[in-house]
Amino acid sequence: MPSARVSRENLVRGVAVALITGVVTLAAACSDEDTVDTIPPPWPTRTTKPDGPPQPPTSSTTIPTSTVSVAGTT
Repeated sequence: MPSARVSRENLVRGVAVALITGVVTLAAACSDEDTVDTIPPPWPTRTTKPDGPPQPPTSSTTIPTSTVSVAGTT
């Protein structure tokens, strides 16, 4: 008939299982990799036109012309 006492081997095994289970549970609780967002973030705003890359500005820029008069000349 087996004895009612817990053997040292079984006690060490039980403590090891409890310790490993606690460490794994704590690591999973502290990890942020297992969290799932229920609403995905919005897509970024499009920065280019759908038909191709950005084009140069269409507004025409004019270079101002100026007249220079030099004093003392005729």
